[in-house]
Amino acid sequence: MSDPNINEDFLKYIDGELARLWRLGMNAIIGWSSLRDGIAVLSVPQFLLPSILPNYENILVGSRKMSKSKLQAVSNICEIEPYTIKFPAFPRPKKTPWKALDGLIQRYSIIKTNDRAVILFDIVDFSRYTALEQVTALNNLSYSINIAQSRAKENGLDIVVSLSTTGDGFYIWNENKNLQPNLDLYCLMMLVLAGNALNAQKSSKTIVPDLRTCFHVGSCYEYYQVTGESLSANHFIVGDVTIDLARMIDRALPGQILIGNFHNFMENETQPLNTVQFMDRARKHFALFENITLSREKISTIKCYLTGEKTEDGEFNISRYVIRDKHEYQHVVFNAKVNIYRQRGIPVYLGRQSCDLENFKTINRAPLDQTPDKTGVIDFPLKRRSRNPLER
Repeated sequence: MSDPNINEDFLKYIDGELARLWRLGMNAIIGWSSLRDGIAVLSVPQFLLPSILPNYENILVGSRKMSKSKLQAVSNICEIEPYTIKFPAFPRPKKTPWKALDGLIQRYSIIKTNDRAVILFDIVDFSRYTALEQVTALNNLSYSINIAQSRAKENGLDIVVSLSTTGDGFYIWNENKNLQPNLDLYCLMMLVLAGNALNAQKSSKTIVPDLRTCFHVGSCYEYYQVTGESLSANHFIVGDVTIDLARMIDRALPGQILIGNFHNFMENETQPLNTVQFMDRARKHFALFENITLSREKISTIKCYLTGEKTEDGEFNISRYVIRDKHEYQHVVFNAKVNIYRQRGIPVYLGRQSCDLENFKTINRAPLDQTPDKTGVIDFPLKRRSRNPLER
């Protein structure tokens, strides 16, 4: 086993070499491969990437480690030769920590993720707050997020939360990737909403914000921010999923919870989950949170469902809504509700019922079992909720 101190010194040396290639953020490391006594690193000016990689964006997906032949192929696309970093004679671990090395290199890269779940919390009427009320509201929301993450981990979810502020709210994502982490993030959203609502009921003097909430799964790019002469410790995301969420939140009503129209691919499976199937999977996770404590209260259970209209047989279908954003693009969304059942006290209901959406600006709203209309939307198979959904 390698000496941890030697490993640390070795990685510090490599970090210094990578920083020289990075040139204060001018370049991004696209890939690397192992050599006998070092590594070959492909460093490309960031301003060239949009013109070099429009048809090769999947090069940026996953690990930056590549085979020698793939690195050379990417190098040919970029028309830039890899740079060789030779390993030092000392400190030199007996076994090269390749995984740690790849993690280090990713900090100097841009990483694409095709199926990243992201939450957007937006504080209602934020601009009407005083400056001190604004920072208090953001801190209270951040506290709800921290408590939710702690409770999620205590109950077996493998979740590592990252967030970036929008000014009047937060984008939140799970650093872990793939379907299960996306399901875990959805459950975290329920815990945040529940904790924030319970705090609001008990607070008369502090600012506990009213929220608009959106959840979506899509592609994005992950990067570390340049601050001064070094990389910051925080990383950020930008891409289709954050753009879609921003457009969704623009149309969301105060207190509303919107879920995007997405397909989440799964490892080793060819058929992705659509939004309704994803929700069905996530609902099974809620059993993990029976008798959980939030805001010093025991929660019996949390239920979440997509809303719809009552049918002739007394059940409820699921409605999908088409909204148009300020750029005239259309987005398909679903309206969600959350019911929080306490061991003591009346339930807490979050979100809006279908009958409360008269001011929700849409260009089309219809049950999922209808055929595609002029918007070109292809419906998912109809999923019905059980009778008596316990809505207010």
